[in-house]
Amino acid sequence: MKLLITFLLVYTVSFAAPAFNRTREFTQADGTVFQAKASGDRYLNWIQTLDGEVLKYNAQTKNYEYIIIKNDNLELSGVTYKNNNLKKSKSLKSMDKINMDDVYKIWQKRRNNKVK
Repeated sequence: MKLLITFLLVYTVSFAAPAFNRTREFTQADGTVFQAKASGDRYLNWIQTLDGEVLKYNAQTKNYEYIIIKNDNLELSGVTYKNNNLKKSKSLKSMDKINMDDVYKIWQKRRNNKVK
């Protein structure tokens, strides 16, 4: 019985683990590399660059893109992150800066409601 309880506890905790929140390299489809930290957990996750940009991975384009908040979701914007300041300023002309308080509120709401 103790073994079963221990197994269930380890199983439950392992799937609810937070993201590895250390600075590491991420690579875009064109081979450019940038530094960022993964944040969140199974309920909500994102990438945050060292300059504070909030991104998510687009599996179709194999790029990290800026996010937009829509209907309490972090959705892909379609705008690829550029770590070159000149290219970034061109990319961001139509983008609003994400307020991290809004991201944390959505994350907390999902954790409380256990929405995946």
